[in-house]
Amino acid sequence: MLIHFQAMSLPNVEISRRAAKRIRSGHVWVYRSDLRSSEAEKGDIVRVVSRHGSGGTNELGVAFYNPESLISLRLIDRQVHELNREFWAARFRQAIENRKELPDIEDMARLVFGEADCIPGLIVDRYGDVLVIQTGCAGSDHRIDLWIDILEELLSPAAIAERNDSSTRRLERLESRCGVLRGRVDGPVEVREGGLRQLVDPLSGQKTGAYLDQRENRLRSAEYARGRCLDVFSYQGGFALQLARGGAGEVLCVDQSERALEAARAAARLNGLTVSCQTANAFDFLRELQGAGERFDVICLDPPAFAKNRKSVERAERGYKEINLRAIKLLRSGGVLITSSCSYHMLEPQFENLLREAGQDGGRTLQVLERRSQSRDHPVRLGFPESRYLKCFVLRVI
Repeated sequence: MLIHFQAMSLPNVEISRRAAKRIRSGHVWVYRSDLRSSEAEKGDIVRVVSRHGSGGTNELGVAFYNPESLISLRLIDRQVHELNREFWAARFRQAIENRKELPDIEDMARLVFGEADCIPGLIVDRYGDVLVIQTGCAGSDHRIDLWIDILEELLSPAAIAERNDSSTRRLERLESRCGVLRGRVDGPVEVREGGLRQLVDPLSGQKTGAYLDQRENRLRSAEYARGRCLDVFSYQGGFALQLARGGAGEVLCVDQSERALEAARAAARLNGLTVSCQTANAFDFLRELQGAGERFDVICLDPPAFAKNRKSVERAERGYKEINLRAIKLLRSGGVLITSSCSYHMLEPQFENLLREAGQDGGRTLQVLERRSQSRDHPVRLGFPESRYLKCFVLRVI
């Protein structure tokens, strides 16, 4: 399959001077409110232009276009290129090559991270010899066959599946899809993380099968393992298993999904580890533990995104503060809290401030041992702050 665009034939989309300034500063999105005129259709690759004072136009690059989305333009490059198959294959090769330099990738990694890897709206994750893709914008979705052809050429996977069933696709006015596109996926795939065997289901697990962005933080948590440990919002026990591997005396997983906890139990059995699991609402369970006078040496908090947009930040702050306050009160003096927020709209200074307030309200002193982020296979693109969304603090409570 060959998709070929002559640079001169690209339709123009004109944007505001405000948006042009953002593009020049390194950002790669243009919002619908900043569109001024367009000759293009949904999913097109377009030439992005803006007008200057003398009435002429400045070329700002090429982008995927979707007038039905709040994010109407996703920049591909600041230069106007001949966007043929080799152009895209080179970008895939570079993204894959960059991951080879990372330690401890083993057989589970993110190979393409959308705009951060200069392939807008595309996620490619690897679980063993199975690839899972997500096309999160119309331009990327329209070229899914091209992406599959390139991946087969570069990696020769046993199968390629798509997990285009996330709620964010509705914002792009794209249909929900999930299934195997090439090859076969016969149930869960066995992978390893930190030497531990795990089963990942690419067709039914969270995201593309697992939370890859916390991989390095999970591995790091094993170095803090000791005594009695609690993994809250544990999903399939990723932190809990690493804490058990690290030598914790007792590990308790808490999640409201019994299906996720059953997977945690299965993974523990697979690795000869012992973890206990409790199906419960995290907020209620933390309150019950506190009332019962329970104490722990290490607590991991990895909640879902409480702040889905700017309007929900204030309410999210209350939720994050409550769970962290309760965890702080449950920790013995000298205990360690590993706490995360995956809400982009909850910026790191805000998150740090609410942790400080939680410590004050709990009458405890907090020492920052580490400030961490998403795993390095989820690179952050400077000028595009949306690519840095995960905040993880390792705190000592005294």
